Amino acid sequence: MSFATVSQVNQWTVIRFSTDRLTDPFTVNEITTQLERAAATLPLRCQVAVSFSGVEFVSSQVIGLLLGLRETVTRRHGTLVLCKLGKHVLDVLKITKLDRQFTISDSLSKTIGIREKRARRAAEVEWMD
Repeated sequence: MSFATVSQVNQWTVIRFSTDRLTDPFTVNEITTQLERAAATLPLRCQVAVSFSGVEFVSSQVIGLLLGLRETVTRRHGTLVLCKLGKHVLDVLKITKLDRQFTISDSLSKTIGIREKRARRAAEVEWMD
């Protein structure tokens, strides 16, 4: 089972999670594999948006994955934006003061420059906020 999806929208690599809890070791290992695979193919000046829509809880290992992804994106002179963070996830980042290390957005659509009324195909709006 896939717990994360990686897609290209405009110039952005969009990562979305399909579970509300990123705490189970099996789930986190699967996500680790998927994110490492996606990170390995990121181009220079990449733009990456990670949507936490529907995610309620994360483990410290997931926070570590995000730090690793941030490092990879930074080395490639890219942009990383965390979108749609739930209260618990945002609290974890604030407590650890990691909220200062990431760009955080409340809207995936606004971040990647898609407006719902401009989308023409259902596939373009299936992941919308």
